[in-house]
Amino acid sequence: MKALITFILAISTAASFSAQANIFNEAYRFTKFMDKITTPKGQFTYGDIDGNAYYNTSFLAANIENANAVINIRYNKYTDTVEILKDGNIYVLPKTEKYARIAFVNSPEILVYLNSGEMEGYYFEFIPGKYRLLKKLKTEFRPEVPAVNSFTSTVPPRFENINPVYYFEINNQYVKVPKNSKDLANLFGEQQAEITTFIKSNKLKINQEMDLIRLAQFINKYFF
Repeated sequence: MKALITFILAISTAASFSAQANIFNEAYRFTKFMDKITTPKGQFTYGDIDGNAYYNTSFLAANIENANAVINIRYNKYTDTVEILKDGNIYVLPKTEKYARIAFVNSPEILVYLNSGEMEGYYFEFIPGKYRLLKKLKTEFRPEVPAVNSFTSTVPPRFENINPVYYFEINNQYVKVPKNSKDLANLFGEQQAEITTFIKSNKLKINQEMDLIRLAQFINKYFF
């Protein structure tokens, strides 16, 4: 009996190590990250460009769905990709439902991959549940602008952050959060009166992230 238990534990341990190593082995088949942008005026590395393409420039520990191991990652807002660090090399995590949910170890942030119509890419999930709240971040590249005369300076190429966009998932559809609270409440049909009352009584501003999170918490608590 003792031998059988030892054998089972050994098999379980081996399977665990195999699962943990799986994504690292696959990394060698992933596309290597190239920090270059090619334009009609030439090729630029990220170091040549003002601004920042990353949500966080450092690689942060995260749990990736189906990886079963803590992996160092960073999110590239310009390419909308997740980069993983392996043995000093940087690889791009494939955009697939296999690795669709990424939870950072040292923060409550959740990054999810969606592939539903126009909602293709990575989103931060603030509030889970039936009416989950999502946030889309985006960075765009602006090419160099030459000086037009001796009184002006050349504007170097740069990464420019775009205002975040928020979405509610309602009846399995992703709806962009409108600009005013009345239009937002109308999205929820029969619950619009209660939602309007909650917004007014708590003086919420739906263009403020923390107020929107508070509203999403209320909606998922009382209208599930």
